[in-house]
Formats: sequence, structure tokens, C-alpha cells
Amino acid sequence: MRKFAPLALLTVGLLVMLGAFLCLAGNALPYQDPTAELLAHQASEARKWNILFLVGLVATATGAIWLLVRRRAKRRAKKLKW
Repeated sequence: MRKFAPLALLTVGLLVMLGAFLCLAGNALPYQDPTAELLAHQASEARKWNILFLVGLVATATGAIWLLVRRRAKRRAKKLKW
């Protein structure tokens, strides 16, 4: 399980970012008759999806860094065996 954790974190992060982006893009379309109430709702939806996108970005970055560190450690251990 420990071998797949960084890859799973990376994948989940990318999926969360994709979902948040799709929902954010759908809410970003301007309304035909923008009133203050609709614009406020649109802004609050954008903030919500931006936070979710940021969570996905952090998860993706964490998974990627974890994979790189583990790969580097394997290379270093292999190099020290010689």
C-alpha cells in the first residue's frame, strides 16, 4: 500500500482539480441580465471552487514531491551499493 500512496494522492489531486475547474468554468459564464444578487452568487461559487481547486493542487504537488523524493532515494541507495 505504501508504494501506491503517492501515486494515489497525485491521481486524486488531479481529479479534484479537474472537477473543480469544470464546475468553476460552468459558473464563470456571464448571465444575460446580471443583477447584484446573481453576481454575488457567482462570486461565492467561484470562491468555493477556487478553494477546492487549491486543495487539489496541494494534493497533486504533495504526491509529486513524494514520488520524486522516493525516486531520488532509490537512485542514491543504488549508487551507494557500488
